[in-house]
Amino acid sequence: MDIIQIVGYKNSGKTALANEFISYLRNKGFLVGSLKHHGHGGTPAGIYNKDSESHRRNGAVVSGVKGEGMLQITKEKDWQLEQMIDLFQSFRLDILIIEGFKKAHYPKIVMIRNTEDLSLVEQLTNIQAIVSRVPIKGRSWGFPVFSAEQLAFVVKWYMKEMKKT
Repeated sequence: MDIIQIVGYKNSGKTALANEFISYLRNKGFLVGSLKHHGHGGTPAGIYNKDSESHRRNGAVVSGVKGEGMLQITKEKDWQLEQMIDLFQSFRLDILIIEGFKKAHYPKIVMIRNTEDLSLVEQLTNIQAIVSRVPIKGRSWGFPVFSAEQLAFVVKWYMKEMKKT
């Protein structure tokens, strides 16, 4: 399973690029999964006051609920990224799109909202490209810089240059 990581600060366009990747790859016949870091504090909405949550509160290490073709899993304790990736591999995906988890080591595209966000480029590893909402001039990092208006082009570039497909 290949992994593409999209990172940046809140409202930088991560979800828009992730959706562009997912749509493009699905249309090309790839089995695509997504994993998003809920970086806003607290737990993701939608799990409280449910029977499966009651099971978890009463001691189940993991609980799940299936309905209308969807499966939601809740696991007691903090999940590590590698554990989540292991779970996603069981679905036999071709590609996993990870949104967030800035410090992880996977090939990543960095989303830039403003010039202050450029500090991310110095902090992160395994950067393959930057997608920026602001012009970036006079800098050379050894990887391409795209405009935020070029999301479809970014996906095609990645698949051609990085995945050799």
